[in-house]
Amino acid sequence: MKKLIIFAMIFFAVPMASADEHKSETTFMNKQECNELKNGIAELLMVADYYWKEIEKDNENKDLYEAAAFYSQQAANYSTIYDVWCD
Repeated sequence: MKKLIIFAMIFFAVPMASADEHKSETTFMNKQECNELKNGIAELLMVADYYWKEIEKDNENKDLYEAAAFYSQQAANYSTIYDVWCD
C-alpha cells in the first residue's frame, strides 16, 4: 500500500511540476497583437483613473463608481490575458 501511495504521488506531482515552464514554438498572439493589447490596457487604466478623479470631485455619484469599477476590472481581465499569452 505504501508503494502505491508513493507511485500515485509521483504520478500526479511530476506532470504538474513540469508543465509550468512549457514553451511552445507556436504562439497564440504575435508581438504586434501583444503591443496592441498592452496599449489597450493602458487606455482602460487611463479611463478608470479619469473616473476616480471625478469621484474625488463628486463622491455621491454612484454612476462614477460603477464606471471606475468597470474599467478597472476590464483592465485587470485583459492584463491576465496579456500575462498568459504575451509575457
